[in-house]
Order: sequence, then C-alpha cells, then structure tokens
Amino acid sequence: MHYEASPSLPPPQSRIGLVHVRHLRAMTSALRAVDYRYGGGSCRTQVQALLSWCDKAFAHSASAAVRRDFRCAIAELHALAGWTAFDAGLGGSAHRHFLLALTFAQDEDLVANIRYRMGRVHLHHGGPAEALGMFRLAGIVAASHHTNAILAANQAWCYAEMGDRVAALASLGRAHDEFARSDVERAAPWAAFFDVHDLSGITGAVYSSLVRTVDRGFARPAITALHQAVTGYRDDMARSRTFALLALSLNHLVEGDADEAAVTAGLAIAQTGDMMSARTRKKLEPLHVEAGRRRATTLRELITPLLAVPSLAA
Repeated sequence: MHYEASPSLPPPQSRIGLVHVRHLRAMTSALRAVDYRYGGGSCRTQVQALLSWCDKAFAHSASAAVRRDFRCAIAELHALAGWTAFDAGLGGSAHRHFLLALTFAQDEDLVANIRYRMGRVHLHHGGPAEALGMFRLAGIVAASHHTNAILAANQAWCYAEMGDRVAALASLGRAHDEFARSDVERAAPWAAFFDVHDLSGITGAVYSSLVRTVDRGFARPAITALHQAVTGYRDDMARSRTFALLALSLNHLVEGDADEAAVTAGLAIAQTGDMMSARTRKKLEPLHVEAGRRRATTLRELITPLLAVPSLAA
C-alpha cells in the first residue's frame, strides 16, 4: 500500500480548509485499515509523520467550523496513534496519545471511544477493575446505542475477568440489546470495527474469561461465539480473526480436543507472519501454558518458536 506520509502543508499565512480536514481523515482511515490488517507496528511511523504535519498545520488560521472539525480529526488520529502504540507494546506512548486525543476531541461519542481504548489497555495488562472504571466513565458521555454496546460488552469482559458471573452475563445481555438498537451502517469511522462479527468475538472472549474464573462449562458457548466471529471476519480484520482463532484454540483444548486446538492454532499462526502486534504474542502465552499442562505436544511445538521471535513485539 503506497500513499503520501502527510497531506501537502498549506503555504505560509494560508488558512486550513475543509479539503485539509477531509484529506487528514482519509489518511487516518487508510492507516486504520493497515493497523487492522497488519498490526500497530506496521504503521506507527506513518501515523507519527501525519501527527507532525498536524502540529504544523494547526498553527494556521481557520474558520470556527473548520477549526472544530480539524480538532476532531486530530483527536481521531491521536486515538489511532494510541491504539497502534498499545498494539506494539508501548503502553506509555499509548497513554500519552490517548490523553492528547481527549484534549482535541469535540464529539461526545469520540470522547467515550477514547476512554474505551484507555480501558482496553488496563484490561490487557491485567487491571479489570481499572478498565471497568474507565468504561463506566466513558458511559457518562456515550451518545449512541452503538457506543453503549461497545462499552457494555467490555464491562462484561471485566466482570468475567473478576469472576462475577451474574454481572458479566447481565452486561453481555445489555450489549446485545444495545447493538440490536444501533445503526451499525452509520457508525463513526473510529467505531465501525464493532459489527456483528466483533460482537461475537467479544462474546466469546467474555465466555473464555468465565471458563478460567468461574466454570469450564462456558467453553462450549465460547466456542460457538468464537466460531461465528472467525467465519465472519473479513481479511481486512485479520488481527481480530487471529485473536478469535487463538481463543477458540484454547477453548477446544479446555474441552479436551487437542487435535482441533492444534488445527485452529495453526490457522491463526498462518496469518501472523506479516502481523506486527505485540498483543498477538501476549495471547499465545496462555495457550502455550495450557498446551504444556495438558501435554498437547503438537500444539506446544507450533507455538514455542513464535514466542522466541522478537518481531512479534513490533
């Protein structure tokens, strides 16, 4: 994929116009697509170059309406920068970009989405209580059913990680209800990833957490939800499909089907070659541990070489 690192800077003393805002959003959309497909490590340089252009362009004059749109576009780009840093294993950089995104955001749903992403960082690093607090804070300003569906699903994940079956299932039910009332086709670009397939994926993640914290009987519904996600994700959502496949493999292993677990993990591993995502490595680790505990030799031998490859950490 080839494109310019940034839009052309307006000449000195000129004004920022809608053409610059549209170009910035188009560039952000293109980079977001690269992140989904190849991981945050694949596009962080281009994102940083575009942010450098924004820093310079912001000094130029603009009408009040254009300035507001430009601020929102910059907020979207900082949110993407934070997400790519998170995916590449750079938590400090992610936090800094998310805070900058909040200072530029002019849209309540965008503010909620940024706080959701901050919560996901906490959840990834083993802080479900901190993540839950961030998701609740995001819910205060969430302005759409679609955003509330995202937040409820992630709250369910937090409760599942904390072993609270009742709250997890209640929040998951609320997520499905909110999603049914949402207009997915009109979702904002930064939230469009959350479609019916992603809802199935996070449903599977919630059940997978309950398998570990509450009852291994949740492995069967986890497999059902994750299979729906895997078969629905398009190639441009390769990272999400990889995560779902790894979770699916782990649940097959929990159910005692080491052969199916190895086949499923093999499908995930086959598409990690071009992916620069530290989170992929993180999600391989529990599968590797469980394979060792259950003496699933084939599966363990599939995973072991990947855990030794530095490039996975981007």
